[in-house]
Amino acid sequence: MALCVKLRITGFVPEQGEDTLNRLVYGRFGSRKGLVRFCYHWVVFKFGGYRDFTRLSAVDGQRLVFICSGNICRSPLAEVYARSLGREAASCGLNCGDGFPADARAMEFAASHGLSLENHKTVNVKDFVFRSDDLIVVMEPTQIIEFREKVGRNYAVALAGTYCNNPVPYIHDPFNCNDEFFIHCEKNVMESVRGMCA
Repeated sequence: MALCVKLRITGFVPEQGEDTLNRLVYGRFGSRKGLVRFCYHWVVFKFGGYRDFTRLSAVDGQRLVFICSGNICRSPLAEVYARSLGREAASCGLNCGDGFPADARAMEFAASHGLSLENHKTVNVKDFVFRSDDLIVVMEPTQIIEFREKVGRNYAVALAGTYCNNPVPYIHDPFNCNDEFFIHCEKNVMESVRGMCA
């Protein structure tokens, strides 16, 4: 971004060029932080840093437990979509209270794909009852550490984005992002669930 400003000041890039760059960053990565985190985790992923959490196979009858931060956007959509594909699934959040509804945009997105989040209520991981054979599916690599600190290390944990057609280790939280990125993110969540349930 600083480069774009510097080039604009020197006359090499018109102001609309910076606007185009902003739209690309916010529409594709959610925010500048989202871009930096995506790039960082992608590099670690490409060098094998997350191989133990990549595309783990779920055995027949194994419950999929989707986890994100607030349990209102990413994980509840993954849960209802996995159930629609015939899998036993649940979801919870690392940093949420209990009993709150899904995000309004998540409900709208789900409904546009024939799914319903109308009855969803948030559950914090500390209040969720895990089974020893659950496959835990998180959206971000840092959530692996957070989950293990709050719940324990005796669970199989996978990164949701690694099940996408073009695997990625990081699916950014869309909660405070624009509508374009929100839709992009939720599509990635659905793609990851399809890859997992195929």
